[in-house]
Amino acid sequence: MSLPARPRPASGLSPLVPLGYLVCAAAAFLVASLGVGWLGPELAGHYYHPRLLALTHTVTLGWVTLAIMGASYQLIPIVLERPIWSERLARWQLAILAVAVTGMVAHFHLGPWPGLTAAAGLLAVGIALHLLNVGMSLRGFNRWTFTARLVVLAYGGLTLTTLFGLVLAVNRVWSFLPGEFFPTLHAHVQLALLGWVAPMILAVAARVYPMFFLAPAPRRWHSVLQLWGLAAGVPAVVLGLFGVPGLLVAGALAVAAAAGAHAAWMCEMACGRKRPGLDWGLRFVLTATAFLAPAAVLGVAMAADRLAGPRVGLAYAIVTLGGWISLTIVGMMLKIVPFLVWYRAYSPRAGREPVPTLAQLSWPRAEGLAYLLLTGGVVLLAATVLVGEATWIRAAGAVLALGALAFAAALARVLGHLHTGAQKWPPHSPNLQSPRERLPQTRTLVDVGSRDA
Repeated sequence: MSLPARPRPASGLSPLVPLGYLVCAAAAFLVASLGVGWLGPELAGHYYHPRLLALTHTVTLGWVTLAIMGASYQLIPIVLERPIWSERLARWQLAILAVAVTGMVAHFHLGPWPGLTAAAGLLAVGIALHLLNVGMSLRGFNRWTFTARLVVLAYGGLTLTTLFGLVLAVNRVWSFLPGEFFPTLHAHVQLALLGWVAPMILAVAARVYPMFFLAPAPRRWHSVLQLWGLAAGVPAVVLGLFGVPGLLVAGALAVAAAAGAHAAWMCEMACGRKRPGLDWGLRFVLTATAFLAPAAVLGVAMAADRLAGPRVGLAYAIVTLGGWISLTIVGMMLKIVPFLVWYRAYSPRAGREPVPTLAQLSWPRAEGLAYLLLTGGVVLLAATVLVGEATWIRAAGAVLALGALAFAAALARVLGHLHTGAQKWPPHSPNLQSPRERLPQTRTLVDVGSRDA
């Protein structure tokens, strides 16, 4: 008699696939956080510096992009209800992206542009594989909800950002782009932050947060303003930076309106939630939302030419990339990783013997320490960068690094259950029951996360 198949999360993939992405992303976050203090003198100067470019791409590619891709392999089947097309392709993609990101960061740091261009080309291949996997997963899809539209918008932004970055890399070897360099660079940055990362976060939030908080989904005006604020605002910002100045302020205001609608919904959800207590993951995502206010103010002020200079630009990047985006991802990882580990290590035993809950897998003290240090470190870093004092920047970087270490320790504690669970119950035991014979509420991240504190 053949053995029943090993149970899988809702995506149909092995939990080790998204976990691989998330672990690599967390490693990049730790490296970047440790590097902030080391780069204090560079952060006190102009942002266009080889070491700062290496740091920025460690965050944007190694941390943010890998984390989103890893989470998408678990969340897309949940939020869009479509299975992932190819697990093998997802594994190959991670290997290619890890090599490409490492190569890009190293060449940014060292300075040889031909090597950077080659690494950028390899990165484009890895991203193309991800887009292929997602595109094949969504073929025939026809349920165009608010979340679905934002996901498609985000992947369109990822495609354009990748092509844009590849063109910039080639341009450093064979100069062919017209116009000034810095507006073009700024357009690339804004396209990445506002066209790729922002819509993906808003898409997942609209579907997952209500179930985690036990609160209502966004109201219609929240959804319309978020969707069209980004759909109209991001192209206007990019075109404005390319030399159509009349569009820049209008685009910045549209994006700010989208951010305001998201923040308003988050406040409404937090006040009207039925969930009595909040774990540290949910506190992270709520606190991350507070960084949208200074990010929007700085963005509109720079677009209107009320504020300018490298220090203001760095502060904007820190509150947007380090505050809203990074803290949101930290919070979501504290929800996703325990579920994936639990499913891999303990789901075969659920219903037959006592197994730990998701809350028991976590390490609340380390998560709480990470919360205090990371949120405080981002605020201190933004303030000290505005002042431009290298010693203070290094102190803020030390706080941020300690927070990243606490976050890494919390994840390591959870990941340790993979070894513990595998030792106690081998994955190919003949006594494994089918998923229907075990607890049905453990089939998806949303179901488990909304029930477990």
